[in-house]
Amino acid sequence: MTADSANEKERWTEGWAVAADKKLAAWMTPRNLFLALLVFSLVVDLAFGFLFRFRPGPAQLEADELEYYDMASGLMAGTFELTARRTLAYPLLIAGIRSAGASFLLLQAAIAALFSFSAPLLSEVVRKVTGSRAAGALAGLILAVWPPVVFYGVSLYSEALALPVFLLALWALPAGSRTGRPRRRRGWMMTVAAGLLLAAATQVRPMYLIMTPFIALILFFEESDWRLALRRLVLVALAFTAAMLPWSAYMTVRFHHPILVTSNGGETMAGGLNPKLLEPWTQRHVLTYARKTWVGPGKWLPIYETGYLSAAELSLPYDQQDALLKERAVAWIKAHPGTAFHLEACKLLYMWGFYPFLKNGWAQLFLGNIPTMALLSICLFCFATTPAARTALARFWILPVFVTVVAAISWGSWRFRQPGDAGLIAFCVICLLARSAARRGGNSIAAANARETVTAG
Repeated sequence: MTADSANEKERWTEGWAVAADKKLAAWMTPRNLFLALLVFSLVVDLAFGFLFRFRPGPAQLEADELEYYDMASGLMAGTFELTARRTLAYPLLIAGIRSAGASFLLLQAAIAALFSFSAPLLSEVVRKVTGSRAAGALAGLILAVWPPVVFYGVSLYSEALALPVFLLALWALPAGSRTGRPRRRRGWMMTVAAGLLLAAATQVRPMYLIMTPFIALILFFEESDWRLALRRLVLVALAFTAAMLPWSAYMTVRFHHPILVTSNGGETMAGGLNPKLLEPWTQRHVLTYARKTWVGPGKWLPIYETGYLSAAELSLPYDQQDALLKERAVAWIKAHPGTAFHLEACKLLYMWGFYPFLKNGWAQLFLGNIPTMALLSICLFCFATTPAARTALARFWILPVFVTVVAAISWGSWRFRQPGDAGLIAFCVICLLARSAARRGGNSIAAANARETVTAG
């Protein structure tokens, strides 16, 4: 990237951001906006929780929620037995809250309060990359009321803690020169912090291990100086590895085979790629607390329903079951590549709301499927028509790619899509605000960007 193009890129970023922020009131400082978004998000989450989502007791929890709750109970009672299936960070949090004397209702409220930090944290990530308080506030506001995110955030699923921790890692990751933001002094400290926080998110929810190669893409997309990008990547990798190494070493010694985070890859793969998903399902399964779901291509089945293990094998230790599941799922995929491709396509279509319609009712269609498809369509349009955004906003558009890879490995759960939704919202808000500044015609720099005269280097 030449010096002239770098300067033009900086002027573009400052131009639309300044134009957007001129409309903000004097009290809307970064600190006040963060607090306002936090309070607003907290009110939304607690209101939705108390009115619709919080359960009266553990018996009404869904399977994964109940597993985390039971793990916490075992930790509190001293009867917990570690398996290779889960990490301990989230159950430890639940146990800590319960040990403080919180009732079951207050436990759910406390988890929801932690999740409420997601909206203001996304706002800060946007402001860091663009310099715009208006863009950050709008992105955070939309995330705070985005139905698919709120529904799963106000629960005892690990996403309630994982998303804010991951967004904090994304905020710590230094912005590259292509974003137009000035480099911070002591950027190495923030880079190390990003690696440590990504490790923390991985300990809460192991799917963030898959995010590690995408961090490399973000660094090299955003930074025109590849040497600086490489140094930052090395720092992130070293910090991440140092934070994960004690857990990995302990699990490896404990279960006598290499384990990075957990040993559930076979279960994850087999649950979403098995012939049982192709069998006709004529009934809708009713889960606990009256929530309905369906089973079929694109979904996931637990170990005992995949058909890969015999009754005797189901009594084996978990890590042995996982190895068998991986072996047999891979063999089935090789023997039925066309069918496996069909199931993969269904996973991705399900994750992004294109399939199926109305199986979960009208509420999910209008509050889930349609908004998701609309947001994805706007993002694809902005990505195609704004070349500069492909590098300057890499940390946002890469997030839906990341969760798509997660779906391909596992299944298309909307729970897994939370960081993807946050990235889509941020990307669309920034691009649309820049275009809005251009249409008003009062800012030649923003107009120049909207006409795509800026290259990505």
